[in-house]
Amino acid sequence: MTIQDLGALGEIIGAVAVIITLIYLAVQLRQSNRATHRLMYSNAAEKVSDFWANLASNIELFELYTRMLTDPDGLSRQESERAYLVLDAFLSLMESYYLHNRQYGETLSQERWERILERIFASPGGRQYWARRRFAFQREFADYLDGIVESAASATASA
Repeated sequence: MTIQDLGALGEIIGAVAVIITLIYLAVQLRQSNRATHRLMYSNAAEKVSDFWANLASNIELFELYTRMLTDPDGLSRQESERAYLVLDAFLSLMESYYLHNRQYGETLSQERWERILERIFASPGGRQYWARRRFAFQREFADYLDGIVESAASATASA
């Protein structure tokens, strides 16, 4: 075997080693992305739970929020804006979660959030809120919520 043959063999071995390394890195990257996504889901679920727990612990704000959903016309402008800020905060969490899921092409537990959103938008105050605040959210998320609002409205109409 000549030195040229050894050089050619070395190039073949090197090429195979590069391919194996690239495959290994792709697998590692996929696992890292999956772990990051699962961590984000866990963090989102925790933030949503904290949001509702904090709202429930503030009786005055909770009552204002529930009045906004059930009797939005009975609120003053200031009360309405304050209650809207509560829903703004919740929907901002949902928007972040939704856009993250779309980035990864997953619908991990999206159905769970949809049920909560449908209940909010089935209320008179939820529909009124959305008509006034839709502009504040990214178009993709707003279009997604439009579908939920329509679903909630048709479910309410048929009930």
